[in-house]
Amino acid sequence: MKKSIILMLMIIMAALSPSQIYSQETSDVPEMFQKANEHFVKAEYNQAVKIYDDILEIVPDNVSTLKMKGIALSNMGFHEKSLKQFYKIIQKEPDNVIALTAMGVGFGYLGEYHEAKQYFKRALEIDPDNTVIKNYNGYVDSVIAKYPYTPTEKPEPVIIKPATIPLWVKSNAKWWADGGIEDSDFVTGIQFLIDSKIMQINPPQSIGMSSQSIPDWVKNNAGWWADGLISDQDFLSGIYFMIQNGIMIINIEKSFEEIEKERSADFWLFERYLSAVSKNVANEKRYIEFPNPSFDVIKKFLRDYLIWNFNEEAAKAAAKFPDPAYEIVNGTNIIHYKIYVNEQPSGLPLDHVSTFENSLHFWQAQDFNVNNQKAKVDFSYTNMKHEANVWVTWVVRDLGEGVLGHAHIGKGVVEVALGDYSCDGSFQLYDVKSVETIMTHELGHSVGLTHDNEPNSIMFPNFNPSYAYCLLN
Repeated sequence: MKKSIILMLMIIMAALSPSQIYSQETSDVPEMFQKANEHFVKAEYNQAVKIYDDILEIVPDNVSTLKMKGIALSNMGFHEKSLKQFYKIIQKEPDNVIALTAMGVGFGYLGEYHEAKQYFKRALEIDPDNTVIKNYNGYVDSVIAKYPYTPTEKPEPVIIKPATIPLWVKSNAKWWADGGIEDSDFVTGIQFLIDSKIMQINPPQSIGMSSQSIPDWVKNNAGWWADGLISDQDFLSGIYFMIQNGIMIINIEKSFEEIEKERSADFWLFERYLSAVSKNVANEKRYIEFPNPSFDVIKKFLRDYLIWNFNEEAAKAAAKFPDPAYEIVNGTNIIHYKIYVNEQPSGLPLDHVSTFENSLHFWQAQDFNVNNQKAKVDFSYTNMKHEANVWVTWVVRDLGEGVLGHAHIGKGVVEVALGDYSCDGSFQLYDVKSVETIMTHELGHSVGLTHDNEPNSIMFPNFNPSYAYCLLN
């Protein structure tokens, strides 16, 4: 009986082709990826990395998985390992903004600031309005100015090579989108991008267009890209789609094996470079200032918790606070609020106190209606808590799930969160604009306003903050 069972299992296994087994494995990947990400957002990075590794066994060099694994390793403090994940992404997608930024962050943690600068510079060329990249770029400029050092010599293949798409390729795309040139003429431009390594794909057999119809959105993309309405990456995604689906067939002189061999050799050089960086930093006892200050900020706040937080006062009723003073000027009620602004730990990376002025000016510019009479608010500062109508502070403590700030209505305490754990499982600071928006909203409560169901109103109860340093922002 036992032999029969074994024989039956052997027959079943023999009946399954390698492609069927692979298909079964790849069908499991989305579920595995979701499970890994569930660990990730809880900061259970070890469990997440283990599953990401299992995914990479099935689909090697999958960009999304490499990205998440790289961020998890960085949050765990394994910066060299993290850099290797992102370098693999850049080998495949040289213009991947998250990977470029992460490379800069990783080299910042290693103390190789000039190399970090090159990656931030390239990322900003692709996404010039990205707040996260700007913050990191500002950090590295500051550190280089304060702590000059001799950069580690690096091998030529490791240098980032800018991938600039020539103007004639854009013109080709515009004409093709408008029906002015044939598909074959358009393919010439794409062939150039591949030969120049601006696009990197696995090599098919020949060149041309298949008999399959080209989706309208691909031609629309080409026209929008030529007009500067979408990014290079968005345009290239349409080309990748056509190649991967056999609509466009491209000729590549090098075989897949040759390309992989070159990538492996380049990656080996990169690993040697990382080793040299670590050795130099250790030998020089080089000063290292971490790129992401979020972790240090939360330490500062937790060290003297009672100084920076008003949680006891926030739990009490606002009735104990003095009422604001009123006066009538030219028929308008002027409501005078005295504000006590709490101290902040020294050395915070982002300036929220000065942007607090923007929040005050916003409400001072508004016209209110109180008992059918025109009213305006005015703010002044006081250093004495007992005479203040409103106490303001910025906090890192948990205000409740999804709660970004807290304020009493009419007078009392205003607390605004500086960050949370929602972006990547670790504490991440909000950007300056988000903190200002939250502060303006909470001050609205302090002057007596409740929530507004109008989505464009500052008093709308829902707001998704952006982060200052989180790579997944």
